[in-house]
Amino acid sequence: MGLPMFDGIQSEVLNRLLADSSAINRRRSTLLFGAGDEADCFYIVLDGAVKLFALAQDGRESIVEIFGPGTSFAEAAMLATGKFPLHAEVIEDASLIRVGRRAFMHTLHSDHALAYRMLAGLVKWNRRLAMEIRDLKERTPWQRVAEFLLAQTAASEGKADIALPFNKEVLASRVGIRRESLSRVLSRLRALGVHTSGNVIRIEDVALLRRACLEASGDWAPSA
Repeated sequence: MGLPMFDGIQSEVLNRLLADSSAINRRRSTLLFGAGDEADCFYIVLDGAVKLFALAQDGRESIVEIFGPGTSFAEAAMLATGKFPLHAEVIEDASLIRVGRRAFMHTLHSDHALAYRMLAGLVKWNRRLAMEIRDLKERTPWQRVAEFLLAQTAASEGKADIALPFNKEVLASRVGIRRESLSRVLSRLRALGVHTSGNVIRIEDVALLRRACLEASGDWAPSA
């Protein structure tokens, strides 16, 4: 299936894990679950995109993660707390596999080695998430945007064109800033060779942008 959590698992065991699974299609803006709902399943994304987000007291969204094809989400809630801690909404028409809890948990209870292996994968994901939250607090808005863009390309130097799989409002929430702030940040990043056209962003010199991110101090920002 290509998911890290299923690497090396024999097909017979995989079939037992997924015995309560079903393929579903959901349109954009469909809410898959809300914070506090019973976590009786997790999801595998085959096509499209889904966002996980929290709601602040003022009602503003804060996107925690975006999942595209070949990824899965909500395993930790299903395996541990039994409640979804966040909201999940489809942001691009999606094809998903809904993995039910009953057969999955029954299989893990009967195979402790498999359970420990999957737990290790979830711990690694949670550690990465904690590091990302820490980094968001420490980095300036322009660094957050620049580093997000750099993560979308495999290029280490030269030019790179990035076609965002979602709109800029989603990007702003993903890096923890407001939509109007994103426009100002992208304007400032032109000084570092970052140019936008719709949902396509061109980095003129990937190495230059990466170096600027590494060398930047907290009180420095590229001039407009």
